[in-house]
Amino acid sequence: MRNASIQVSPIYFNVAEYCLFGIILGLIIGIILYYNVVNRKYNTVAGFLFGGKNMSVISISLALIASHLTSITLLGVPVEIYLRGTQYWASALSLIVVTILAAVIYLPVFHKLQLSSSFEYLEIRFSTHTRTIAAVLFVISKLMLLPIVPYVPLMAFRLVTNPLAGRITAVLCVSCATFIAVGGLRAIVSIGIVTSFLALAGTALPSGLALLPIGFKSMWERASRGGRLVLYDPDPELAHHTSFFAVTLALSTNWLWKIALSQSTLQKLLAVPTISKARLCLMISCAGVILMKLLSCFLGLALYAWFDECDPLLSGQIRKHEQLVPQFLNSLSAMFPGICGIFIISIFSATTGCIASLINSIAGVLFEEFIRPWMPQSTNEIACCKIMKVLCVLVGCYCACVVWFAKELDRLQHVASGVTGVTAGTLLGLFTLGIVFSRANCSGALGGCLLSLMLCGWLLIGAENSLARGALTFQRKPLLTTGCGKANLTHIILDNISTALPNAATQLPTKPLQSLFRISFTYCPFAGAISVLLIGVPMSYLTGKSRTDSMNPDVFCPLTQSMLHKSLFRSATVSLEARAPNTQEVYVALDEALKHLKDVIDR
Repeated sequence: MRNASIQVSPIYFNVAEYCLFGIILGLIIGIILYYNVVNRKYNTVAGFLFGGKNMSVISISLALIASHLTSITLLGVPVEIYLRGTQYWASALSLIVVTILAAVIYLPVFHKLQLSSSFEYLEIRFSTHTRTIAAVLFVISKLMLLPIVPYVPLMAFRLVTNPLAGRITAVLCVSCATFIAVGGLRAIVSIGIVTSFLALAGTALPSGLALLPIGFKSMWERASRGGRLVLYDPDPELAHHTSFFAVTLALSTNWLWKIALSQSTLQKLLAVPTISKARLCLMISCAGVILMKLLSCFLGLALYAWFDECDPLLSGQIRKHEQLVPQFLNSLSAMFPGICGIFIISIFSATTGCIASLINSIAGVLFEEFIRPWMPQSTNEIACCKIMKVLCVLVGCYCACVVWFAKELDRLQHVASGVTGVTAGTLLGLFTLGIVFSRANCSGALGGCLLSLMLCGWLLIGAENSLARGALTFQRKPLLTTGCGKANLTHIILDNISTALPNAATQLPTKPLQSLFRISFTYCPFAGAISVLLIGVPMSYLTGKSRTDSMNPDVFCPLTQSMLHKSLFRSATVSLEARAPNTQEVYVALDEALKHLKDVIDR
């Protein structure tokens, strides 16, 4: 019961912060009223999901940036930098590569097909069963992830403010997000624009103000002295989730699914009229997300410079490192009143926008995949749109109930992240199999998907068991308490003992099979995507080629289409040459024709 002795100073809003929060909340409510009461001309399926497909490049780009700015980005990335160094900066490199792949390979396919649900592609390319399995995986993973999005900021702030107030704020966030989702894509884009600017201010201002009493040079020297300046960490150990290869390969798989194939992103990219504008949206959003990631890394360095000689967890000021950013803001607000409120407001708006986008995409997939096939074809668009709005309300109520009644979601948070990664990797491999490999067929797709799920699920369960036993730990840099003054020595000793036990467990000999479970869960998406391709392609060749000649060529990426055109041209040329008659055949045919003509004349 050592946490019972920890005294945490609460965070309270001042009058200005309450006024600013009221303005932002009023703006969100105004967006809800406008798109649900006043502007109802997009009351169709296309209007609800795609905003009429005539939206501007800037608004869609800002909405795409906002979809990446979750509370995990604003709260989790600075803590990663504080604990493990700046290797996370390499995610900017992987994001550039992912954006290029999405613009060149995946976007042309979906922009030509103009599908309401991305999973409809799998039915066109493979079969109805493949489409159903993929849609079920998507819905399950997103329903598991949805309550975690508001729970992350709630978990961070509930111990530094009134717990009931934090829970009420989280439910209010979910309620606002639900009604924004009911307003359709245009309402989601509007809140995304607000979120982008608030997140920029909420990330840049704290780190900038923290440097005023410290100075940039001092911050850099402290980070270098503490080993936090990590530019390239080629650690081959797969259990370490912050090495260069883990950051690039693992995050690339997740981001490629999110940027190129997820339902929420495709809805935004298909909301602009041309593919050139959609590619421009991708490039602008890539630059914006990289800027926000680098600002989060900079905030993590400012955190370390602020607490380099007195870690708040070891000194008993906080209970978890997830509360590091709120504790930092609480200390900073003593010198700069209002900065804490700005950050909390940016967290609130970012969480609202992310939940709204998730609810909208879940409702769209539920309707298109599981409700619309059973409806009469004569059902009008207005009735379909009303059904999707009801689904948004039901999904939002589910999320609010889980956030309100669940006492502890820490374990579920880790499991949900793992399940989301597994499904993202498997679905990415499944779509890539159909878009890139022309000879892939239904048998290869189903076999690769199911075997990939079994493999990644086995790795995930094993990793969870290893975490529970302490056989899998996350490497981190050393933390100091030399500058704490009167620290809670009992807390420090207990913490050191608790962290030493998992490290001792890692020294125990393990069987070769069990060592696979020490692979960090961040590699699960990459393993899932690769396993689908490695299993699906050979199985497709063994079970027979797919009928590419009778298939719509738009289901393939431009590179695959060009290769198909070349192969068809060669086969057509060869067949014409093979059918070319020789001289003997011509003579025989002429002789028969002359005999037939002579018979006719004789008659």
